[in-house]
Amino acid sequence: MMIRELDMKKTIILLSAALLFLTGCHPKGPDTPEQKGLYYANYFAYNMMGTYYLWIDEISEAFSHWGYYDDPIQKVYDIRYKDSAGEDIDKWTRVTDDFSSLAGSVSGNTKTYGLDYSLYYSDETRKNICAVVRYTYAGSPAADAGLKRGDIILKINGKTLTESNYYDIIVGELSGGDHVLLTLADGREISLDAVQMYENPIGVNTIFDTGSKRIGYLHYTNFTLDSCKDLQTVFRHFKESGVTELILDLRYNTGGYAATEAFLASMIAPEKEVTGKSVFTTEVHNKKMSEEDTGDAETRFSTTHGISSGGSIRFIDISNALLAPSKVYFLVSESSASASESLIGGLAPYIDMTVIGTKTYGKYCSGLIVSAKQWYEAAKDQIDATTFEEGVRYTDNWGIYVMYGRYADKDGKTLSMPDGIEPDILLKDNPLDGHELGSPAETMLAKALSLAGYEMAREETTSPAVIPVQGAPTREGFRVRTLPR
Repeated sequence: MMIRELDMKKTIILLSAALLFLTGCHPKGPDTPEQKGLYYANYFAYNMMGTYYLWIDEISEAFSHWGYYDDPIQKVYDIRYKDSAGEDIDKWTRVTDDFSSLAGSVSGNTKTYGLDYSLYYSDETRKNICAVVRYTYAGSPAADAGLKRGDIILKINGKTLTESNYYDIIVGELSGGDHVLLTLADGREISLDAVQMYENPIGVNTIFDTGSKRIGYLHYTNFTLDSCKDLQTVFRHFKESGVTELILDLRYNTGGYAATEAFLASMIAPEKEVTGKSVFTTEVHNKKMSEEDTGDAETRFSTTHGISSGGSIRFIDISNALLAPSKVYFLVSESSASASESLIGGLAPYIDMTVIGTKTYGKYCSGLIVSAKQWYEAAKDQIDATTFEEGVRYTDNWGIYVMYGRYADKDGKTLSMPDGIEPDILLKDNPLDGHELGSPAETMLAKALSLAGYEMAREETTSPAVIPVQGAPTREGFRVRTLPR
């Protein structure tokens, strides 16, 4: 999950029709700060949805009934695209009054304890729930405290997790908050203080030698913009070391920036496709955006990538890191989403690959993440001075994540639609198998290595009898685009 500063020098396109919020005039009525906050948050959200929303034509009737003082969070939730039974087709578009947290989750810069986990029932009675550590981020409070993959958390701040309380405790105390006390199954009590840090998504990367070939392994958790240079370093090392096959571990990668996705794809695709700038992915937008010809309906492989960060663009030449492996093994799970799914789907027509794991999440859309302040500043020349000044003033920390396009491969096929990518080999992730990520004995990596011809004597391990909790809160899937030109 992920955001960076968007390139706000690109044009914001306002709706051309003079509809409810496009008059630029504040309606008559109460003029309290609270109402002004709602009005300008709605003005922003209305224009973003009306301009960019993938399914704007499908929701036009509901969209037309948007009040000045509606709760914009609830309004967007109510009108986003649904099926005939009222179930969400679009599960992702949302407005938030805590944009900084949303942005931090996308960029990797966030307040965190630095651990990732799965939830399981503690035993077959399904009375209590435990959190099992999947991995920790290097340099995080969790890593420094000695937490590691497979550690079982039985209590959080002294509270045993049950079906009635686990959601609030997990969301409010383990995923949020400033301090937490963890009680582990082995009797340890670990106290953690949250810190603001960059969760580096590049985890274990190593090379396995079969005697006749070399296999590169990379555990990667988030398509952040800041990870591009490090990705280049890893792939340059793989290439210089003679790696010919790749195992890319995306089982906990919920997505990120489309720019980083294309960056990584270009180091994996056949070199002739990269130097020839072949189409990597295509994208379908709403009718209005398609007619505007924004120039981002296709993404191509390239040896040079412009990465927007901090208000400027840096260009990275990856010619020295074009690995172009002869075979790629993708490790996936239900947590693999969005940009992870798009990467696999976009590369599928070009490479020999095997997908190992469980069905992926099924997030087949790209979204724009924009703060209200960014939108008002970009639209300054197209709205009156009062709307601009009060819009910036009264929408502090408001923002939107709006579904902007449906991604597909070069032929228009979306491998993850409607509900995820089916693996070629079904295998469940098992953080309780007794092995760290990157160990050749770890369940999923061992399977990929075996298929690649790397054999080793496996240790017999036993795992506690635990059952995954269905519907447990997880990191949200993202495929984030910067605003169109």
